[in-house]
Amino acid sequence: MSRMEQLENRMKHRQLSHAYLVVGENRRNLADTLAAAWVCTGETPPCGQCSGCRKAAQGIHPDITRWDPDGEGLKAEAVRTLRSDAFIRPNEAPKKVYILEHGELLNQTGQNILLKLIEEGPAYACFLFLSPNPELLLPTVRSRCETIRAEGEETAAASADGETLAGLILKGAGPEETLPFLISLEKKDREEIALLLEETVCRLTKVLPQRPELLKVLDRLSPIRAACEFNISAGHLAGWLASAL
Repeated sequence: MSRMEQLENRMKHRQLSHAYLVVGENRRNLADTLAAAWVCTGETPPCGQCSGCRKAAQGIHPDITRWDPDGEGLKAEAVRTLRSDAFIRPNEAPKKVYILEHGELLNQTGQNILLKLIEEGPAYACFLFLSPNPELLLPTVRSRCETIRAEGEETAAASADGETLAGLILKGAGPEETLPFLISLEKKDREEIALLLEETVCRLTKVLPQRPELLKVLDRLSPIRAACEFNISAGHLAGWLASAL
C-alpha cells in the first residue's frame, strides 16, 4: 500500500493526525482534501455530499480558515489571533481547520507560538502547514507534524528513479552501473532526492523478509533521507549515496 493509499484509508476511518506538513507541487489540492475530510459529517470522509464537504468545496466553511494566502508572512500578532481563535469551539464541524498557506514564511516567534498550540491545543484543532521549502520550518515544528507529499509530475519521476535505484541495489550492481545514475542526481533538488529515496526504501522493505542483508543498506539510506530536510546540495547528497552503496 502506497503512502497516499494509507492516507486515504486514514481519512475514511477518521484516523488523521491533527497536524500535517504538506509539500509537493499539488500541496494545495491535497490540503483542501484533508480539510474536507476533517469537517465531513458523512460516513466515509470526505464524502463530497454532506453539507460540510459542499461548503469546504465552495470555500465557505466557517470551520476552515486560511492564513497568509498572499505569502506576505504572518506577523506574531496574527499568529496570536489564530491561537486565541483555536480555543473557540467549532461552529458546526467535528474539527476546526487552520491552513497556513506559506508555512516557511513564519518567523521563529510565530513558529514557537504554533508549536505550543500543536502540542497543547484543543483536540478539535487541526493544522496544515503548506510549504515548498519545509527545511525553513523549525525542526521542532516539523517533528510535531506528519509530512506528506502531494503527488504530481515530480512524484511520478521520483518514483521511476526510486525504482531504478532499488533495482541497482537488488541486483548488486557495481560502480560502473551505479555511478552514472548517481551523478545524474546532481541535477535534481533535495525534495526530488527525498522522494526517490522514499520510493527506494519502500521497494527494498517489501523484499526485506527474503533479503535480510538489505537491512544494512536501509540503515545507510536513512540518514541520507533525513539530511534532505536541511540545506545540503544535491551534489553532496549524491556523493553520500555513492559512498553508502
